[in-house]
Amino acid sequence: MTKTEVVKLLAVISGAYPNMQVTEATVALWYELLGDLDINLALAAVKKLILESSYPPTIADIRKRVVDIITPAEDKMSAAAWGEVEKKIRWYGYYREVEALENMTPQVAKVVRYIGWRNICLSEEPSVIRGQFLKMYQQVAEREQKERLLPLNLRDDIKRISDARALNQLEEGCEDADEE
Repeated sequence: MTKTEVVKLLAVISGAYPNMQVTEATVALWYELLGDLDINLALAAVKKLILESSYPPTIADIRKRVVDIITPAEDKMSAAAWGEVEKKIRWYGYYREVEALENMTPQVAKVVRYIGWRNICLSEEPSVIRGQFLKMYQQVAEREQKERLLPLNLRDDIKRISDARALNQLEEGCEDADEE
């Protein structure tokens, strides 16, 4: 989205909520935090929010609504995710883990890797594993949704900081090992 498009977005919001003040600082902040979004997607989110609330939407509200709009329905259904795991167990069994994981949706495969394909297949308490899977699946989905809420440039900055920190810890660990 360009700065001009951010102004258009803010004009739509201030048209619906006349008490909203739009300043140059407001435009700059909204551009920084929403500039990575497509204008049509942002407008759809804003219009939906206007219809649902008597208060002007915040940047967070808009980003949440955008993520909600673009998130596929299958990513929102944790019960269906467990059904997918059960189906893959029947199709591939204990010994064909790689094939099973390759044929799962990415979120489901991620959670299965966390728990362990063999642990799931060999569990004597399927209801316990199911409960653990559903809880973990929900946590993974929430984490990924929070990540999608962040602007791309902020996501990149966080990743860069995280990678640099991990590298520093690795280097410190190597130095400590050399000293011994």
